[in-house]
Amino acid sequence: MNIKQYAFQVHAHLRAQGSTSLTRSQIHELLAAAAGFSTHAAFHHQATWCDVAWRDTGLVVDGGRIIQRCLQFGISPEEAKRVAPCLANFLEASGYAPVRFDEIIAALASDEGEWMEIDERESPVVDTWISTILISRMQQDFDALRGELPLLLEGLEAAAARGVAAAHLATAYVLDAYGDLPEEDGHRFGRELRRRGQWSTEPVSFAEIAEGVDSFIQVVAKHRYHLLEAARGKDRRALLLTAERYGDPGVLELEPSDDMDPYEMADLADANGRPELAYQWLAIRARSGDVAAMRTLIEDRDESPFRAWVWMHLSRMLGRDLSQDRFEAINELGRPYDDDVGGPAYVGGDDGIELEPLAADENRRAEEEAAQLFAAIEEHYELN
Repeated sequence: MNIKQYAFQVHAHLRAQGSTSLTRSQIHELLAAAAGFSTHAAFHHQATWCDVAWRDTGLVVDGGRIIQRCLQFGISPEEAKRVAPCLANFLEASGYAPVRFDEIIAALASDEGEWMEIDERESPVVDTWISTILISRMQQDFDALRGELPLLLEGLEAAAARGVAAAHLATAYVLDAYGDLPEEDGHRFGRELRRRGQWSTEPVSFAEIAEGVDSFIQVVAKHRYHLLEAARGKDRRALLLTAERYGDPGVLELEPSDDMDPYEMADLADANGRPELAYQWLAIRARSGDVAAMRTLIEDRDESPFRAWVWMHLSRMLGRDLSQDRFEAINELGRPYDDDVGGPAYVGGDDGIELEPLAADENRRAEEEAAQLFAAIEEHYELN
């Protein structure tokens, strides 16, 4: 069954119950209202229907919103009050469930890698049925996915075609188990995109994916298409993923946040000819008390003498004086040597940094700025 056929069934049921004035477009509006949306357009932008029976989900039909929409159509209050329970009864007996794109993403995003940690306070609450019924049916095999969930796939693809970034990302997640390749393949693909200077690919529809030798290649292409389109749609989650998998520079336009690794971002900025952004990301780490970032800024980023002394004074306040040599025994993996483990030991560490002295007033200003940064670092750790 497709979405049009579903709406036709609902329309026929309501007409059989005496609601003959409703049009097909109004049926779509009432279905959206039943799912808790103010308009069909709002529903289309955030959700779709899926091949799970409404009665199996525990969802409650929003009767009040159905009545409100009927009144907005000019239907009498008496008829509106008849339509609402009639539609509710149909949905609870024969209807399909609505599912939000963000719920699909949250249910499938169990492992984002190092670039993104899911903030449970911001993630949508995912109803149990989505994980136990819908997601379990998605993860059987690709043919079962297409055969058992045509309504869901149609809705996702239609919303993606309208440019809904969350629909693109949800589709990519649905395909992740079937179209994702090893990390090196992703990096190789990213290098090809960078060479072309175009961070997008040609669309592939579910209908184009034929069974046979080339089906996996088509699934991979569709997966990548939707993930990249979600990123081009400025979906933050997608930008973090395409940066991790393909080295997509679009993520560099995001505002810095705690779930973004500054060192990874700095490397990405360098790889894409944006040294000024690489500097900004390292400076974020340095201001938060990362002494290794301070060293990198001084030694590798042509830091000004004044700014270098700010980092030097701050490192001393933090008990990690960058002017002092720091050497230690390490193992072959570069980790601190463990006597209990044994094995060959090597010398690791860093030489102290020597800086040309500043004039007295400049040095005093550098110390004052370092003290302000140190106070902010102390306050942050006290709050957390």
